[in-house]
Amino acid sequence: MSSNPRLNLSARIDKRNSQSLDPIYTTISSAPSSYISHPSSHRKLLVLDLNGALLFRPKRYTKAAHDTHGSVRLRVIHPRPYIPSLREYLFHPQTKIWLDTMVWSSAQPPSVKDMVQRCFGDRHGELKAVWARDTLDLDPIAYHKKSITIKDLNKLWKAFPSHSAKTTLLVDDSTQKARLQPWNHIFIKEYGHAERQSDISHLWGSSHPDKKKQDVSDLFDNLTLSPSMSKTSLAPPPSSDAFDSILLAVIGILDAVKHQDNVSGWLKSGGIVLCGAEGMTGGGGGIIGDRWFDTVHIVNWWANKGRAALAELNINEVAGLAANK
Repeated sequence: MSSNPRLNLSARIDKRNSQSLDPIYTTISSAPSSYISHPSSHRKLLVLDLNGALLFRPKRYTKAAHDTHGSVRLRVIHPRPYIPSLREYLFHPQTKIWLDTMVWSSAQPPSVKDMVQRCFGDRHGELKAVWARDTLDLDPIAYHKKSITIKDLNKLWKAFPSHSAKTTLLVDDSTQKARLQPWNHIFIKEYGHAERQSDISHLWGSSHPDKKKQDVSDLFDNLTLSPSMSKTSLAPPPSSDAFDSILLAVIGILDAVKHQDNVSGWLKSGGIVLCGAEGMTGGGGGIIGDRWFDTVHIVNWWANKGRAALAELNINEVAGLAANK
């Protein structure tokens, strides 16, 4: 591993104040992780956030759904690039022998149902569980307005006692939501308007240079990431590297973590940064810290690991950018 001075993990901004954490959790996460040859002997639990992590929802509405509270307006959904490949990886038979996958979102149930359908399609039934805002123990006022939420993994571990801090990974773009069990959190860059616009610009730029300066939210309301390519699919750009590759990196990280017996220990020791920085040269003296996704070399390193993991399972690398039918 690299000894680059930029990897001074002890100097990172510490949102993870150990004094505020459960002592038992601190003990578990402080224990080093060991390599395991057979991942199925130490199953993992992957907990996926939705909005900002797997998709982008602009503040525009598309249709109404109905639940016990009446009509609920649902927002437009743009899944993140490589959702098709991530889905195939998570539900591949060889992955499912060592990984349970669930969704935990702070959105309300009708919205969660819609987002899950867009990301996982007819394979949503293979998720271990789907948890929404009604699982966050909010009072009625906080439930119906934008408020700070925390995902306490202890609640998961009570529901699924075969899992613990040693086996659980929360993929979320918010550090606040993971503050009770920070060393089980894979902090990823939020997928928002700017990232969506960049992806669409790369997709359309060469053939529609006159549209580059226009607002993507106006130009491409009907452009989404579909689970499968339709008849109106757009020709891929020369290189898939142009698109947001965080989900490929997540696949790479998962494929590494499957061989660890203590997820929290591996993450706390800087596993993502130390592995991803392999081969880095040069200085600058900056600190990478938790925002590993801001360092292009590290993102690319893990994305390439993700591509290798897909290839090993004969899964195609599909960004999934396509126009709606």
